[in-house]
Amino acid sequence: MSATPSLASPSSTSVWKRFQNEGGAPVPFLVLDEEGTISELTPAARALLDYRPNTSLDPCFFAHVHGRNLPVVMHDLAHMVCRRKTRASWLLRIRTGTGRWRWFRAAARVVPDDESPAVLVRLRTV
Repeated sequence: MSATPSLASPSSTSVWKRFQNEGGAPVPFLVLDEEGTISELTPAARALLDYRPNTSLDPCFFAHVHGRNLPVVMHDLAHMVCRRKTRASWLLRIRTGTGRWRWFRAAARVVPDDESPAVLVRLRTV
């Protein structure tokens, strides 16, 4: 099932606003819930991943990560959700909207939330 993650602000709006623009430029990032579902996606991230504004994408972050990178990403995200780890970074391949695999540097950090932790993932091209 494909769905388009919303662009609504997550519960921690100060974090969302802080990372929407950095130095005047839009920042490509996405927010994952505790199950690895993409709950938020900035327009800059959508453009960086080659998805047009009206194109839907699989909401499961793991579906976009290359199989060779997947075990490390899943392990780190699990530890982040369990609150054993607050930050992680990866050099990984992600499938784009055009079906190509591209290399990205991803920096993830936990966004504090009383109900359930969210993980903010910032993407940069390599």
